[in-house]
Amino acid sequence: MAGQGAIQRGWVYFTEVPTIPAADLQTVDALWLAASNNKFGYSVQRERWLQAGKRWAKFFKAIDWTVGENNVYRKWPAEFKYEFDAPKGHMPLTNALRGTQLFQAIMEHPAWAKSAGSSSAMSIDERSKAAGQNTLMF
Repeated sequence: MAGQGAIQRGWVYFTEVPTIPAADLQTVDALWLAASNNKFGYSVQRERWLQAGKRWAKFFKAIDWTVGENNVYRKWPAEFKYEFDAPKGHMPLTNALRGTQLFQAIMEHPAWAKSAGSSSAMSIDERSKAAGQNTLMF
């Protein structure tokens, strides 16, 4: 999504995030929402981040990415929770070990603006339902 350079090096620079098409981020988000019954996804994380007043320590604690009274980051991959009972917003994982610029760029991406497209004007519940409409049910 972030281009050939990101693919070649295996990670995304925060400066590349604005070049990711809004529709691509919204699609990834819709898949997370549909698969998790609205519990995980970038839009869920963005809501939690805004509720935390854009304060990273408070946000990371709310989504359980830190532990203890000193808010030590969980160790990847062993200490993260890959189950449905993880706290709301715990997934998807975005590396913030070297700072929050990448995560902030994702949280502030135009994909989440109300005018970014019809799906962003919908609630999380509406987007999840829409994303699951063409999903095979077994």
